[in-house]
Amino acid sequence: DWNFFIESCLAIPGDANGSGGSPNLPDIIYLVNHVFKGGPAPSPLCRGDANASGGSPNLPDIIYLVNYVFKGGAAPVKSGVCCLDIL
Repeated sequence: DWNFFIESCLAIPGDANGSGGSPNLPDIIYLVNHVFKGGPAPSPLCRGDANASGGSPNLPDIIYLVNYVFKGGAAPVKSGVCCLDIL
C-alpha cells in the first residue's frame, strides 16, 4: 500500500493578502495587522513567511518584506506550496 503526497505550487511567497501579484505595501500592512492586531493569517501561512524560517509570520518576515519592497532586498523565499514565481 503506497501513500503519495504531491505538493503543488499554489501561492506566491510574500503575497500575504493573496492578491496574486508581486509582494507590495498592502502585503506588508496585511502582515502587520496579523502579527500585531490579531488580523487574519495568510492562507496558506507560507504566503507570510517571507524569510522561510517556518511557522507563523512574525516581525522578521515584515522587516524582510519591507526590505524587498522598498530597498531592493532579497525576494521572498519559496517554501512549501508557496513556490510560484514572483510576478
